[in-house]
Parts: sequence; C-alpha cells; structure tokens
Amino acid sequence: MIVSGWYDGHSTYGLRILEADISLYFRPEWETVSVYLPDQKEPVVIPLTTSFWEGSPELRSPRIKSFFVQYDLEQWEKKQPPKFELVPLGEGVFRLEWITPPRGQSTLPL
Repeated sequence: MIVSGWYDGHSTYGLRILEADISLYFRPEWETVSVYLPDQKEPVVIPLTTSFWEGSPELRSPRIKSFFVQYDLEQWEKKQPPKFELVPLGEGVFRLEWITPPRGQSTLPL
C-alpha cells in the first residue's frame, strides 16, 4: 500500500494511511503494529490509537520523526509529502520501502 509522510504542524511525524486501506491491512483487535524502517534492524512498535480508527489514520512515532530527520525528509512542499510503500508481512508487521530516493540520497536502496 502507498503511504505518505504526515506532520501535525508541531512536533509529531508519522505515516498517513489511506482510509480505504485500513480495513484491508489492519485489524481492530491489534493494539500495536510493528514497522521496519529502511536501514534499521529493529522495528518501530506503534500503538493503534482510537483516533487511528476514527478518521486520523496515521502511524505516529518519535522514531519515524528521527527517520525523517536522518534522511532530510522532515520538510516538504505543501501537499507534497514523501511517499513510501508499506508492505504487509503478516500479523501486524510491515516493512517501509522507498518509492523514490530522498533528495540528495541517491545511493539509498529503492
């Protein structure tokens, strides 16, 4: 599924999921999901909050913010956030993959 970067305008970053993809790839019984970020060995464990299910479908985490900062992705033009593929691996585990390399990082894997 294609996801995009998300920023609340203050200090929280995350990944926005299309509402149509929520029922396809997420289960209400899951309290958390695990996401493997590019170039990181340990997954980010992210709680699925009530707001995730009620109109704010973002996976939010300080580690996602650190990932955006590491690859200079924390600022983008209005309505043009970075896009990624979030690959389901099963049972609430996902892998985030690059769709296109970030600016100035042409050596990163796609």
